[in-house]
Amino acid sequence: MTTMRRLAWLPSLLWLMAVACSGGSKNASFSSVIEVGDEKVTPVIANSELVIGPNRFVLGILGPDGAPIVDAKVHLKFYFINGDTAFLKSEMDAVSRVPAREAGVSEEEVQILPDGTKHVQINAGEDVGVYTAVVNFDVAGDWGVEASMDSRKPKVKTTLRPRFNVLERGPTPAVGSAAPRSRNLTVNDVTDLTQVDSSANPSPELHTTTIADAIAAGKPALVLFAVPGYCESRFCGPELAIMRKLHPKYEGRAEFIHVEFYSNPSSPNRTPVAAVNEWNLRTEPWFFVIDSKGIIRAKFEGPTTMDELDQALQQVAGQ
Repeated sequence: MTTMRRLAWLPSLLWLMAVACSGGSKNASFSSVIEVGDEKVTPVIANSELVIGPNRFVLGILGPDGAPIVDAKVHLKFYFINGDTAFLKSEMDAVSRVPAREAGVSEEEVQILPDGTKHVQINAGEDVGVYTAVVNFDVAGDWGVEASMDSRKPKVKTTLRPRFNVLERGPTPAVGSAAPRSRNLTVNDVTDLTQVDSSANPSPELHTTTIADAIAAGKPALVLFAVPGYCESRFCGPELAIMRKLHPKYEGRAEFIHVEFYSNPSSPNRTPVAAVNEWNLRTEPWFFVIDSKGIIRAKFEGPTTMDELDQALQQVAGQ
């Protein structure tokens, strides 16, 4: 891997690091300390919140060179930790998720800004991905996950044991709760589509209605909070591309709404739009799936694949 390629996925690594935060067995092997070294394989729990109930658990694995390892076989065992004892609660295989493979976007997108300057946005490529599993946590407190991984490239076989915290309630709207009736800006509110879509090729069809109006009309909705043209995590562009690909399948049955995360995305002092504050989001991108009654039925933080979104949409809008 060249130096430029290494630098290209560094923002994704920073995103992963930024959001990490019956009989029993001794828990000494579980550690909340994450160390990155030349000879270490490092687990990164890439959720900004984990709560009681079902969660989409997201795990990043960094290889000895600090680059994400994708396509490994990963098996997860989840333990509740009480004092010096760890209680096994559940286990399952994790699924490798590499959104860029189905997004169909280039790693570099070029925009010409109104002042004539050129802006290059680097998107996540096929060397950047995570592992996910749906996990039900039954109690708040300290938890640990034992991740047994077997990778062919690079050749690594090891067991990782990161530690994490589960909250009673998270800051973002919960699955099963009413979605905030946000009045995000649409094409009818602006003179230039780039004011509500920072991507290199803005999509007017994703900016035709507000979240509030979709709920009032009794329409299911897929909502994406993202800043595709200036995304430090590099995942926003691929996520928006996946949303565009799904849109024709559900057109007329569900509203597809992209909410630009910041009102001034190119500014060094970016300001979140009102809807971001109403949904209490602190990271991006986020997907939310809302049913016809305005209830949140699924939510996805960070890198998400078309298959995950399609399955969730089928539950609220049909096949």
